[in-house]
Amino acid sequence: YQRRVPGDARKRSMTLSTKMLRHIVSRVAGVQQRGIHASARRLNASKECMTAVRRNEPEYVSNHPSDVAANNQFVDNLIAARQPMESLPNNWYLDPRVLNAEMQRVWHRSWLFAAYSFQIPKAGDFTSYQVGNDSIILIRGDDGKVNALFNTCRHRGSRLCLDQHGHVKKLVCPYHSWTYDKDGTLLHAQWMDPTFDKSKYGLHKCPVEEVGGLIFINYSGDNFFGFKEFADMVGDDLAANGIPTNAKIAHTDERVIHANWKLVYENNRECYHCISNHPEYIRANYDTSLTYNKGADGSVERGVNPGQPKRKAEIDSHLETCLNLWEQHGIPTKNASTGSAFPGAGWYRATRLPLRKSWVSESIDGAPLSNKMLGKMDPAVKDMGSLRIHTFPNYWIHCSGDHAVSTQLTPINTSTTRVRMDWLVNKDAVEGVDYTKEKLLPFWMQTAIQDYGLCEMNHSGVVNSRYQPGPFSFQKEFNVERFFNWYFKMMKSPVESRV
Repeated sequence: YQRRVPGDARKRSMTLSTKMLRHIVSRVAGVQQRGIHASARRLNASKECMTAVRRNEPEYVSNHPSDVAANNQFVDNLIAARQPMESLPNNWYLDPRVLNAEMQRVWHRSWLFAAYSFQIPKAGDFTSYQVGNDSIILIRGDDGKVNALFNTCRHRGSRLCLDQHGHVKKLVCPYHSWTYDKDGTLLHAQWMDPTFDKSKYGLHKCPVEEVGGLIFINYSGDNFFGFKEFADMVGDDLAANGIPTNAKIAHTDERVIHANWKLVYENNRECYHCISNHPEYIRANYDTSLTYNKGADGSVERGVNPGQPKRKAEIDSHLETCLNLWEQHGIPTKNASTGSAFPGAGWYRATRLPLRKSWVSESIDGAPLSNKMLGKMDPAVKDMGSLRIHTFPNYWIHCSGDHAVSTQLTPINTSTTRVRMDWLVNKDAVEGVDYTKEKLLPFWMQTAIQDYGLCEMNHSGVVNSRYQPGPFSFQKEFNVERFFNWYFKMMKSPVESRV
């Protein structure tokens, strides 16, 4: 070779060979580096995943049949001893056996708010929600419908989705690469026996429903409470306020509250505490003037305090004005009232209340917080009142014409609750142009922080050895009793077998 090839050519050849070798080494190193980065990302995701699992895991309660029977008897005895129109004995807030029963009898049988439809708009978009040990994947299918799938591989049980949200073409198990379609159908499982039947190993499905831009799941699927009656009640109101078609999340605040989840929802169900604790909230709303009153037939309804005739005349007149305004602009008024009933099966409520005069939004000064309307109201009018929707046991939302704020509760253990708040605005609103967080957040953030402090203070008193249940105020706390009526209806009913 050296005799036949001139020296310069040999140098050029050697230079090219050296460049090619360096290129190959570089490519190999790059692949290795990407592999290391991918492994690191997967490891970090796994760490975050396991942190989330531990964070959501309730205290251990034995599942041995004899222990289950004893625990059920313990809870049933507590139920039998419950006194109406009183706060609960502290066993209900502190005992892991109660939380274990709640998971089976309440949380796994209720319709739970899990996510917003606009969070997964396209096929392959997914998010997840976890209660206790059960993580659910919510993924938009190719047919446009939401699929709710238990986040556990049918091979050896590995968690499938390590990320909280994202986009995938297929669901691939990170352990052995079993691959599933968006509807949970098993598509690929390498090295299995020829007799292996993929059709028998699809992901377990969780019942799921969508209404008005909200996605709800029901872990057990026993349909203890039907969904249709709720959808019929709230669908038009949510559409009018723009949640299904116009909304996006402008801000999320998620934190852990050191209080039992029931104490957090109890606090939400009464405004007895509002005058002394929520100065921002009561400037915008009439809640402190509303009381529960018993009719001649024994029925109970919320209305303006009969002992305040001037305030009653003012609120009644303002409500009539608002009703006329809303009807003129096509805003549903079937749920517009000062009432606070939980109709049907008792797990949901929808009310459109007027804000105070001159207030058009739940804000510090009553002025809109976004230049773009979220709801379908004439921008020159703006006032859509305050649409409030509650669903037991984990969700409520307040919708003004320009924005909405929702709260999602998830129990972690007997003494801690995860609370997620989302601020919604028009999907086309631009931060810094149409709204600023400095103005958007304070009203509900301050109110929430005030409530968090009250709930933690309440919990810290309930653990006291001298705590005893105290009586409710009928006029101000009857809605807490309504919450308990629903809760004990769930706790008393036998749990059907889960498939």
